[in-house]
Amino acid sequence: MKMNTLAKSLTAIAFTSIATTSMAANSIAENTGKKLTGISDTVYSALTGKKVQNIEVNHPVSLYDYKEASSEYEDAYINGTLNIADSESTHTNYNLDLGLDYEKVMSSPNANTSYSAKLNGSVSDSGEEDSERNETYNGAASVTYDRYFNPTVNDAFWYGKGDIRIQDKSTDANGNDYAGIKNPEVKIGGGLGYGRVVNVTPMAHAMRLVEALVENGSIRQVPSAATYNKVATIIAKKEEYKHKFGERYAQNWVSDIANALGARLDANGVIRAYEVLENESISTRKYGWNVRGGVGVVANNFAGESGNPFAELQANYYHPISNKTQFSNEAKMTFELDDDDDSYVFNNDMGLTYELSDRVDWENKWNLNYQNNENSADVTRNALSSSFLYDINNSLKYETKLTYSRVDTEDADATYDKGLFMGVKYRLK
Repeated sequence: MKMNTLAKSLTAIAFTSIATTSMAANSIAENTGKKLTGISDTVYSALTGKKVQNIEVNHPVSLYDYKEASSEYEDAYINGTLNIADSESTHTNYNLDLGLDYEKVMSSPNANTSYSAKLNGSVSDSGEEDSERNETYNGAASVTYDRYFNPTVNDAFWYGKGDIRIQDKSTDANGNDYAGIKNPEVKIGGGLGYGRVVNVTPMAHAMRLVEALVENGSIRQVPSAATYNKVATIIAKKEEYKHKFGERYAQNWVSDIANALGARLDANGVIRAYEVLENESISTRKYGWNVRGGVGVVANNFAGESGNPFAELQANYYHPISNKTQFSNEAKMTFELDDDDDSYVFNNDMGLTYELSDRVDWENKWNLNYQNNENSADVTRNALSSSFLYDINNSLKYETKLTYSRVDTEDADATYDKGLFMGVKYRLK
């Protein structure tokens, strides 16, 4: 009798324990993001019907919670694409494009400094008899310095900037070729602005790191919001660790991140953390806005002339819709300050990037350019592209891109191009 009672009691306790664990498993995985401890992945899957890798971590922070005002990021890519195109104006059999894109931004509470550079080249052949191979290239570089008057009071600032642009197809007043190389366009200007843009990529890395360590079973619970900010701050100081520790910076960097998490990571956890931080690239995430307006002078143009003044208005807006989605819009108007020429140019770049997975990004871009010419026909250009980028490794991406462009010229028929590009994108920085 006693044995039967004992057996029933043990059965009841076991059943209650399994039921409670099952409910806890679903609750913890779905509501708090905490990793279950004390059971194996096999038992967890049997109880919940889920794989450990499917745990959804509910972070107590968003990208907007990153409070570090000082940050630095650097992006440098080499692009190579092969174009299979269908064009109304030409019938290109092949088109090979090569490009270099570089951007570096250093931010602090008092000032922002940004550098950017682009160099693009294209080789194409129509494939028709007696056709000649066509080669073109162009490039641009700029530097901008923003200095805040009193960052503790508001976000008003003054700025100075310089731009240089080259292109091989320009000719000067005497008909000489390659004037765009011999006489690059150089602009210098400055003015006033308001607003602030914050680089929140370190917080995106911190959130991805926590997800990976929870899935891996290396940490037992999701950290606090304050801890996320500590981790993001250390992640943002990667370059400082490189300068201080050299080639062995990673072990100190990951160790300090683990200490900020309050976790004693085993070898498996350290390796997983390093993989996420070094081998899983995250596209730059920013939030905020700014506007600026100023004047400048064209120190030199493609025709070898100088002294033409201009005015400019610019507005930028960045919004991370979620941890996986980034929206951006950059608009700029430039006016010629010339009694004989009231021309102006409006340019707008809009982008939306969505992280389909840890290795696949979906990038969508729309460029609108309108040239209002006082002494010639107005021109409107629209260019749209949609790209899928697959990370082969942390440095190399495979890209498939669809493009569509249309050019409308006043008193003329519109022309358009559409194409499919396939190529690679190599990350230098």
